[in-house]
Amino acid sequence: MTDSPKCPKCENQDFEMAVVEPGNWRFKVMFVQCTKCKTVVGTMDYFNLSTLIHELNEKISNIETSLQEIEYEIGRLKKGTSA
Repeated sequence: MTDSPKCPKCENQDFEMAVVEPGNWRFKVMFVQCTKCKTVVGTMDYFNLSTLIHELNEKISNIETSLQEIEYEIGRLKKGTSA
């Protein structure tokens, strides 16, 4: 049986996420903190980077598809005017 994690300061076993925008910092950060004494035991990026990368990849794929369609239409128009 595994023991539950404990706060290093007060040994509480309950933790929460808190959104913080540290001073002189451009980005928000997620703090993992003790629910009792608020001691920070970890940090995480505010944004889920994997999700953002996946969304950007989809947008790039859509742009590539649109460019291919435009290239096809330009080629078709060129063939039509050269005949």
